[in-house]
Amino acid sequence: MKIEQLKKDVLRYHFDPRPGYQFAETIVAIISEDKALLIDTGFDFQMKEVVADLKEKGITTQQIVLTHFHTDHIEGLRVLPKLPIYGSSKFQETLNMFTPKSDHGLFTPTVRVDQPTEVTFGEHRITLVPSPGHSACGMMAKVNNELLFIGDELMAIPDGTPLLPTADWNDFKRHLASLERLKEYGEFPTIVPSHGPVFEGGRLLVEIQKRQAYMNAIETSNGKVSYADASRASGCDFAHQEFHERNCLR
Repeated sequence: MKIEQLKKDVLRYHFDPRPGYQFAETIVAIISEDKALLIDTGFDFQMKEVVADLKEKGITTQQIVLTHFHTDHIEGLRVLPKLPIYGSSKFQETLNMFTPKSDHGLFTPTVRVDQPTEVTFGEHRITLVPSPGHSACGMMAKVNNELLFIGDELMAIPDGTPLLPTADWNDFKRHLASLERLKEYGEFPTIVPSHGPVFEGGRLLVEIQKRQAYMNAIETSNGKVSYADASRASGCDFAHQEFHERNCLR
């Protein structure tokens, strides 16, 4: 685990890729005195490391924000006490797809967000913005108008190479719409993806175009396109190209 201070009282915990994967997980902690609000919780073994570090600093976790309900963003809840959880009102659709029904109670948000919602945490202001795209329950978090945590709308591996876009049920129309919405943050100071390095907002439009070019090729061909042809317009080679075959299933 590596720890990076993004801003005063904002820590980014990021992890090395798991075996078999090129991308890694990120958890953000927003600190107010001796309390923390976490954005995403990673896997349980990752959350244990974060909790241990915060405990060493004399900090206890008080609230959770989940950008969406895929396993690698929620499993860390298993090692936390029962806490207030902010999450999209569309959480159930994703839990039904990926999580055993017997575990749904553990991951159900206590505060369900269906419109932009401001959360006050000490001196910090976090605005939660529903953004269905990569998943139906996608949500972004603006922190003090300085950081934008974008979840999985744009993913990359640790060296910054874009990760091949994917979406639940290959719903690229929804994902493309979310990327169009994301363009309005093109001048935002700092962009924090849940997978991949932090970058300045001035690069956001370029990164969006790469993903849109690939996904548009999938959509216009109804999935009948090779990886080479689909990626050509993007001007880059994506990591995890093996996901392409799954993306083309219709």
